[in-house]
Amino acid sequence: MKEWSGDHPKAKLMARKRAGILASAKTAFLTSGYGGTSMESIAKAADVSIMTLYRHAQSKDDLFSAVIANACDPDDPREQAEFARMAELSFADLLTESALYMQKILTRPDTVALMRVVMAEASRFPHLAELAYRGFIVRLEAIVAQILAHTPEAGGLAQAERERLGRLFVDRIVGADMLRVLLGMAAPSTSEQRARAERARDDILRELETLKR
Repeated sequence: MKEWSGDHPKAKLMARKRAGILASAKTAFLTSGYGGTSMESIAKAADVSIMTLYRHAQSKDDLFSAVIANACDPDDPREQAEFARMAELSFADLLTESALYMQKILTRPDTVALMRVVMAEASRFPHLAELAYRGFIVRLEAIVAQILAHTPEAGGLAQAERERLGRLFVDRIVGADMLRVLLGMAAPSTSEQRARAERARDDILRELETLKR
């Protein structure tokens, strides 16, 4: 989905329209499913012309991917402030808090609902599974790789190693707990999430120590 640079003369207007389109698209996908949602219905719900909608998104797939990706971003001032605070933490604490944040994202009701849309319609639209996997899991792996790229403790690591550690980290925080949530069972407790986060952190720290030898 297209984004406009901050120096664009209509950047603020475009950002507001983009946010409105994303919100309307998300509601439509959750209410009507992927197959039951059209670009026309999203444009109508967002109160924009179909031409404006296509100026922001090339296709329904583009919109669905953007809705999923947006679920991984801090979406309110309080959460954005928390995200900024995390950047000031020690490396070990940053890993722990990142793992907790990612678990929070993955167990949110709207995230779970989007995953259920994919599960319900993947037989008719097989590509949805790939869109969801890249939007949730691969995106989180990339966040970890980016953290490693900007921390002295992981200095000198090749991009391929950072990506491998990103996959390892996310693999450690996505377990049977996620299946429980998708099945409508209770989400993991705060203590369970912290224990998983600390295990993910410790695995990364061990891997880094091994790589330094």
